[in-house]
Amino acid sequence: MKNYKLLSLTNIAIAASLSVSMVLPSIAAESNSSQQRPLEVTDIMKFKEIKKPALTDNGLWLSYTATPDRGDSSFHIKAIDGSKAYDIELASKGIISADGRFAAITIKPSLLSVEMASKDEKKKLKDGLKVIELASGKETDFDKVEDFQLSDNFGYVAVLTKAAKDEKSADEKPTEEKAAAEDEQEPVKLFNKKRINKVLTLVNLSNGEQLQIDDVDSFSFSPKKSVLVYSTSTEDGKANGLFARNLKSQKTLTLNAAENASFEHFSWKKDGESIAYIQGDFSEELEQRAHSVAIWEIDESKPEKLPKANKGWFVSSVNKLTWSKDGERLFFGLKPMPIEVEEVDPKIENEADLYDVAKLTDKRGLQIWHGDDALIKTNEKYQNGKDKKAFFTAVYHVDDEELVQLANSEIIYVKATNNENAVIASSDLKYRKLRTWEGFFSDFYIVDLETGKPSLIANKLSSYTDVKLSESGRYAAYYQDTHYWVYDRDKNKRYNLTKTLPVSFANEDHDYPSKVPGYGIAGWLEDDEAVLIYDKFDIWKLSLNAKNSECLTCEVGRPNSKQFRVNTLDREQSYFSDEQTLLLTSYNDDLKNFGFYQLNLANGELVKQVEENKKYKFIAKAKNADALLYSREDFNEFPDLWVSDLNTASGKKLTDVNPQKDDFLWGTPELVDWRSNNGVKHQGILIKPANYVEGMQYPVVVYYYRRFSQRMYEFNQMKVNHRPNFPFYTSNGYAIFLPDVHFEVGTPGHSTNKSILPGLQKIIDMGVADKDAIGLHGHSWSGYQTLHAITETNLFAAAVSGAPVSNMTSAYSGIRLGTGLARQFQYEQGQSRIGASLFERRDLYIENSPVFFADRITTPLLMQFGDIDDAVPWQQGVEMYMAMRRLEKEVILLQYEGEPHHLKKYPNKVDYTIKMKEYFDHYLKGAPATKWMTDGEAYRQKKD
Repeated sequence: MKNYKLLSLTNIAIAASLSVSMVLPSIAAESNSSQQRPLEVTDIMKFKEIKKPALTDNGLWLSYTATPDRGDSSFHIKAIDGSKAYDIELASKGIISADGRFAAITIKPSLLSVEMASKDEKKKLKDGLKVIELASGKETDFDKVEDFQLSDNFGYVAVLTKAAKDEKSADEKPTEEKAAAEDEQEPVKLFNKKRINKVLTLVNLSNGEQLQIDDVDSFSFSPKKSVLVYSTSTEDGKANGLFARNLKSQKTLTLNAAENASFEHFSWKKDGESIAYIQGDFSEELEQRAHSVAIWEIDESKPEKLPKANKGWFVSSVNKLTWSKDGERLFFGLKPMPIEVEEVDPKIENEADLYDVAKLTDKRGLQIWHGDDALIKTNEKYQNGKDKKAFFTAVYHVDDEELVQLANSEIIYVKATNNENAVIASSDLKYRKLRTWEGFFSDFYIVDLETGKPSLIANKLSSYTDVKLSESGRYAAYYQDTHYWVYDRDKNKRYNLTKTLPVSFANEDHDYPSKVPGYGIAGWLEDDEAVLIYDKFDIWKLSLNAKNSECLTCEVGRPNSKQFRVNTLDREQSYFSDEQTLLLTSYNDDLKNFGFYQLNLANGELVKQVEENKKYKFIAKAKNADALLYSREDFNEFPDLWVSDLNTASGKKLTDVNPQKDDFLWGTPELVDWRSNNGVKHQGILIKPANYVEGMQYPVVVYYYRRFSQRMYEFNQMKVNHRPNFPFYTSNGYAIFLPDVHFEVGTPGHSTNKSILPGLQKIIDMGVADKDAIGLHGHSWSGYQTLHAITETNLFAAAVSGAPVSNMTSAYSGIRLGTGLARQFQYEQGQSRIGASLFERRDLYIENSPVFFADRITTPLLMQFGDIDDAVPWQQGVEMYMAMRRLEKEVILLQYEGEPHHLKKYPNKVDYTIKMKEYFDHYLKGAPATKWMTDGEAYRQKKD
């Protein structure tokens, strides 16, 4: 029998650790002269996160939403020069007009009002809208807002609200004449009930003048011209129409008026001169409507309908209209005409119908799972849901007035781009069966925009392959079989760009049994001159003539373990100029710190702007100004927002979202190096407790997944969830250890301990970790690792495992309920890393399954599962629980009702966070066991 004990460390009685662990709080208090205190769960709830930060086009204003883990969000606007600031409470989101004059902010009901309201009262709680003139601070408020738009340049806001309901007298009755007249009318079934009775209020923000327009459906301001386009639909469908209002002349033009017509999916050309939309008929069911695409040019009196689609195809109501940057092409979606299926009327009308087999079997509940099905039924159901929202892309060439279908029933995916000549398309139809055991694959194509003709780039690439099209549309760069290639559609040839280069372009850290992926493509240079490609560290400029290829960063990158990646400053720029200066982010793979560099493509000069023991993250550049927005953080510094010119060394901090952070004890991270049992170099992060005392040993919580050392300079996300919150533990006398795990194919379970146990020995030898007070925590994949780890060692005083697989033999042919995918590919090619089927290597599936070795466990175990887990069948937790229960081991299973893979309901998140901490406090710090730990809890009837 194999000896699975990898370290000769044994747990001792809990009482023996009390002398150290119980004095930690008092020592912390004595050394804390600043009166900082440990974090509590409620403190975590109040920390805020920055969402949707943005700079105005002119670079003069910054805006963002600050959202706490629990509580009310706020929206903030700051002048870059510091002259003005607006802080709007109860605000969930906002926008600033392109000219920087006005801001419009959505106001939400407070969390307290929502929580206190009855079910009926909650229905009456509606959003509000606040519009601010930024120069003066003047505010305009609106109540019960359904939707709104702020004009970019002309000082208007359009606000949509529900119309007041018509009230009839209680004793009002229809007259006989009125009833007779209604009986004579042919009823028209309308499908627009949810769209009626809306009022649009158009407000001139300069003078406060308002105009109300009834029965509005859709509306949109031109981004450049003083025009509002809107559609109306009435309950009887008789006054439906499309209109354009000139904001300067205050005149309204009727563009189209048709009974029961619908007008939606408005999309403006970038110059604001033309708008495209889809016209349908509300009297037709959604997918049966007679839809058409039309374009209205502002200078014209009437819109123009586009040519009809090819026979057998129609314009889908589920759609997206996208203009090319130059306005010469309009992309939208088509769908094949639905196949008419003759339906059996199941209604029983006579005795014979009782024995009508067709009527009886029509009511059957049946799904047929055939061995040759492309998709298993659960995934087919999921795919059908996606297909209902999908469409087949076509392009309309405006000048030529020609419609070209780009995608079809064989080549199904096309993404609209600004390339003037071609697009990239793909199809996974031939490989869908392989989803079950191998993964996701697609054929990729270049599709000509003029003819719709596809040219095959390559077969069976990973569906996630980065394929980039050159400016001319002639070439496509892609990764396959550890190299980067270019396909030439004119010659129908493929060229290997990297076979003669001295470095690998395949992922050097890939430890899966699947094909090794590449590092990605930064993009093409103009005129098809070259393509920028990444290896692990550097950026290469690869030309079609391999002799002219060069590495742009190799003198600094690989020799210093420094990784460089390009930041996209202009999201509308499709290709790099050979004279362009690029902003790069650097990451040191040894030291784990970040920085910003500039790379001049013209002369190859690489200049460091800023680089220190922080993590820098580029966010955006102002569209029309030399202003950059980025964040800076480390474990003790929240990622607030910084603004600079094109040299980030000149940056200044503009936000202070969580000033309360200074009130709390926190902790200090340290990078730790060791070698695994196989002699492989490993790294990890040891976060020492707040007010750490040299020479004192502390209880440790180990948290891991795969590689975590890159988090060295990350601020821990302050949320209450299924993970241990690091500052919560380090401020309460714990150390946190985040070790990297390097996996070996075929033995993923054993790989964990080979990696982490020597790391734990290292921090024990450092004098930081109390060897008798080490806890292990993992969720999902690392939840599995946790189960397996405690079958091999008795080092851990306690373990917490969330949503783990315990039995690979039963999980292998299970289903991921969220996507309906079979789990087989995960074991053969993916994260579980077995590298063979259950039928080829039964021994590996058993050897890597903790449930078969539950008898070896001496570590107390707390498991957590949601009983509608959509990734790991929650019965996996039941299997482990039943095994340990039968063996009379210490085990507790927390079953959270109605919860998926990650807890969603806030009360459950809080409960699990508290229970996790109580569990570790008892086994690692000697705190008294709580009642749920000693006595469990009787079955609780689920509350409605």
